[in-house]
Amino acid sequence: MAIQSIRDKMNQNQKPFIIGGIVLVCLAVGLVVWEIKPVSAPPAPSSHYFYDTSNGSITTEPISALPPLKGATGKNTLVRAYMYTCTTCGDKKVGYLMEYTPRAKKAKQYLAQPKSPNMTPQQSMAYFSSRASYQSAVLDGTYVRLPAKGSHWYPLMSAAGSAIAKPINCPGNTTGKPCLP
Repeated sequence: MAIQSIRDKMNQNQKPFIIGGIVLVCLAVGLVVWEIKPVSAPPAPSSHYFYDTSNGSITTEPISALPPLKGATGKNTLVRAYMYTCTTCGDKKVGYLMEYTPRAKKAKQYLAQPKSPNMTPQQSMAYFSSRASYQSAVLDGTYVRLPAKGSHWYPLMSAAGSAIAKPINCPGNTTGKPCLP
């Protein structure tokens, strides 16, 4: 009997129920769209900070620049600088420096080239199997050091290199956040 009275009321007042149904469907669609929308990532940097080991100056170079580069003295003294801050990037500090061996630079250049869309399956297999050896060459040929004058370069993949290649320590046992140009 109760179900019949509900049906009677719905038949007598169709507009409010139709409008309520439409509102509920719109809310449901809105929630679904909100949940599946892509997360917007910050744009990738187009340049990196570089540090001249001959005079301590900081510059920016295109992201494609592979250190070491020619610095103020005309020698390969310009290396990548990883900058960090404990407050704002207006107060940034050099956390560590990075450079590549000539072999690692060549490997990075190879890896930056896109795969040709006209490759045969065999060529694709050879391309992807060679990528692993080039990636290994990059890892083996990446060196890091602290910014202090005369500090030693260490392979990134060594225990000393791994200890260097990290954000600066900040007060309160926190780590510095990276700063990008």
